[in-house]
Amino acid sequence: MKYHTDLTEKFSQQFFKDLQQAVTETYRIHSIDTFVHWYRLNHPNEKVPCTKTVYTFVHQGIIPIKPIDLPKMVSIRKRPEKENTKTYKKNMGTSIENRPDVANNRTEFVHWEIDLVLFKKTKNEALLLTLVERQTRYTIMRKMNGKTAQCVLRTLKNILNNIGNQPSRV
Repeated sequence: MKYHTDLTEKFSQQFFKDLQQAVTETYRIHSIDTFVHWYRLNHPNEKVPCTKTVYTFVHQGIIPIKPIDLPKMVSIRKRPEKENTKTYKKNMGTSIENRPDVANNRTEFVHWEIDLVLFKKTKNEALLLTLVERQTRYTIMRKMNGKTAQCVLRTLKNILNNIGNQPSRV
């Protein structure tokens, strides 16, 4: 069998013949890697390519072994790379980076931040709802029993009922 001589002439031609025979046998005992290792041990005077070079020759069609002859090579294929876009992320409204300059400068008393403080990641563990006014840093904290939207809304209504509907009176 004739091989692509300018690339394979650096290596033992007998190696490529024996490799093709070993790979196409009905009952194979060698993979490419084990055959290269075995051949190097048994033929120390011959120049033998490394495993990566042999796989490159197979991919480029330089030697008559086809990828289909190597079951492992066919089953392991590179997946196409996907862009790392997070389409599953919920849109929760305006981002904190896009908040108005007035809120960032802390010149008005009407800009509140809300947050939940979790202590442990257990289902029935209590947590804190915090409201912080940006200008004065006035803080209101309330204990909550759950982190559902209904619990948060109920706690906010209780806070508003306690201080009135005008947060500026706080």
